[in-house]
Amino acid sequence: MAKRKIAYPACAACRMQRKKCSEECVFAPHFPSNDPEKFAVAQSVFGTSHTVKLLQGLKAEQRADAVYEATARVDDPVHECVSSIHQMKKRIAELEADLAATQEELVRVLHMFLLGTDDALHVAYPSDTTSQPIKDNMYEEADPLQLWRSLWEQ
Repeated sequence: MAKRKIAYPACAACRMQRKKCSEECVFAPHFPSNDPEKFAVAQSVFGTSHTVKLLQGLKAEQRADAVYEATARVDDPVHECVSSIHQMKKRIAELEADLAATQEELVRVLHMFLLGTDDALHVAYPSDTTSQPIKDNMYEEADPLQLWRSLWEQ
């Protein structure tokens, strides 16, 4: 009885090169058969033979970066992926500033609560004009350190 080979759907790279796609194909994870435009972009940027050599010469975790770089070159020929990196760094800085402001607000509210001032009974947010009072006896029997830990663990 002859062994039957399992047929794999050809990835976009193998289909454009008119080759049979195997299970170990280095292109299949990056150029799925349902997205032939992705290989066409890489082919237009690097050329077919250079794309083959490039992906075969890279480690598996670096191949996705090369495919992304080809797409970035087509999307923005002047700045390539540098503009994406700049946008991501800007967004990270904004999120870090928001996190720092939220932590400062949390420390301020906890400080007022632990000191027992009347301001601790109302938690106000900058965009919220109406603050909701906290129940007077809600935290009377609670341990302040335990409250602090529970807030940071959430």
